[in-house]
Amino acid sequence: MASVEKRYPDAVIRPGILPGILGSVAILLGLWLVGTEWEFAVRLAASILAAIVVVFCVQARQRKYIVPGILVGIIVVTWNPVFNLITPLTALGQGWLFIEILAAAILLWSGFSIKVASRS
Repeated sequence: MASVEKRYPDAVIRPGILPGILGSVAILLGLWLVGTEWEFAVRLAASILAAIVVVFCVQARQRKYIVPGILVGIIVVTWNPVFNLITPLTALGQGWLFIEILAAAILLWSGFSIKVASRS
């Protein structure tokens, strides 16, 4: 007798995809909006969306999401517009541009990699 295989083997969802994409876009958009009146709103959006990804890392309750959770937590603190940590770091020049692109990539990767068990 042949064994029956499930069509969809695991009941998991990836809730961090949308906040990961939108947060990455917000970080990259911040490259062009430094010094404008929109900078505060874009940094706030990036920080909030990164915090949402951190919450999904915690909800996953797996050890493999500790490092992405810490890295995205650093993004939350750095891009928080209330504590202005970005303005002194922009003096790094090209290094800061690389850090912004790296942060966007980390947020995007974390959003796509986090799996949470579905509740149904």
